[in-house]
Amino acid sequence: MHIAKHNDRASYAFVLLSVTAALLFFCFYLVPPFFQGAFSKHALWALPFLVFLLGWYGVASRITVWRSFGVEQIVVSGDRLRWTRTALGWKRTVEIPSGDITELSVVAQRRSPGSRVALTALDRRYYIGDMLLHCEAVELARALRWALGLCELEKKEAEA
Repeated sequence: MHIAKHNDRASYAFVLLSVTAALLFFCFYLVPPFFQGAFSKHALWALPFLVFLLGWYGVASRITVWRSFGVEQIVVSGDRLRWTRTALGWKRTVEIPSGDITELSVVAQRRSPGSRVALTALDRRYYIGDMLLHCEAVELARALRWALGLCELEKKEAEA
């Protein structure tokens, strides 16, 4: 199953560049007091603002890099689900035994891209898919249920 990206890479790259430019602009004014002459307690006023800006820059850059270059690969083989997320040099792989999966549902955003598939395993919730259309999230959830053998469990629960 292949789902096309709904993200416009150029716009997210522009956002990343804009946020970087804004950070550099503010750092131009906040950092120099720390390096002018001897250290002064009067320069400490800039430190909380600088830490705040750097923290939000980290959050914004992670989101924009993921939205621009992120790729998710879901492989079901045997009794395991392997979910790999890759964005530029950042890679994370999660392996979950299919017997540990207790719930698979769609988290819906009906009017815009943003639906996801929620997967619960061992009391931990994972969200698969980013910026999916609702119909794509439903299709992905059905395909995962079928591949993991969860359709049989749903039929047995419905009959009981």
